[in-house]
Amino acid sequence: RRGEGAIAICAGVAWFLIATQVIIPAFGSAAADVARHLPRYGYLGNSFEEIIQNLFLQPGLVLGKIFSSGTLEYLCLLLLPVICLSPQHLTPLVGAIPTLLMNILSEAPAQRNLVHHYSLPILPFLLVAAISSLAAGRGWLQSRRAIALWSLVAFLALAKFGYFGSKYLESFDTWQATREAIASVQTPGGVLTTHEIAPHLTHRRVVKFTDANSPPANFTEFDYILLNLRHPGWKSNPEFAASLANRLKNTQEFNLSYQRDDVYLFKKFSVGS
Repeated sequence: RRGEGAIAICAGVAWFLIATQVIIPAFGSAAADVARHLPRYGYLGNSFEEIIQNLFLQPGLVLGKIFSSGTLEYLCLLLLPVICLSPQHLTPLVGAIPTLLMNILSEAPAQRNLVHHYSLPILPFLLVAAISSLAAGRGWLQSRRAIALWSLVAFLALAKFGYFGSKYLESFDTWQATREAIASVQTPGGVLTTHEIAPHLTHRRVVKFTDANSPPANFTEFDYILLNLRHPGWKSNPEFAASLANRLKNTQEFNLSYQRDDVYLFKKFSVGS
């Protein structure tokens, strides 16, 4: 068992180094540099080396973060939905420790907010531990009715179900137009679009979302620019989106190839039909 554990640890460390030092730098840009996250741990040091040193030389910095009210709240929200866990079957959670520590030690509150994606790597280990507990007949909850009821309570408490009737439907009035505009992007050229539409057009080397605080100096790297003036998206606003649309209408590089329900698709003239 110890030999298998040592192999797993070595393989995990090796994969981490390969992924962060080889694969990500090779296929990503400066925006994909792992070092960009260092400011989130600035109180521990200004480099990976300093952070590792301070973990051992100044343990009070780490312990102060771990034993805090914010960490307690984060752990409660993370573990309460799987209250059926048995203390005798927590071994699978060992694999979640690196992600858990990164979230706890970070100065970015978003990493401890379950609305965001940072805690997702912990979820598979929680599920395995829960399955192991239930299979062994251990844990606080055993009956199917109790588990179903607790799952419903956890969902109502944490899932922000109100968003399903409000926030998630805000752009529904332009849904069909957005689908048609996305379907009109037929080449793998660069795209500038809203933050919400960008994930649907990621199968290309260049895709960026509109940012009112950092407007593009020019549009040379883009073949398509897809805007939603009614719902301009995160980090944008209706005024900025409208100014981009007017700017593109007056340029000689792009033509308006699609327009419906305040959704505009501009295509570079050099791009074939």
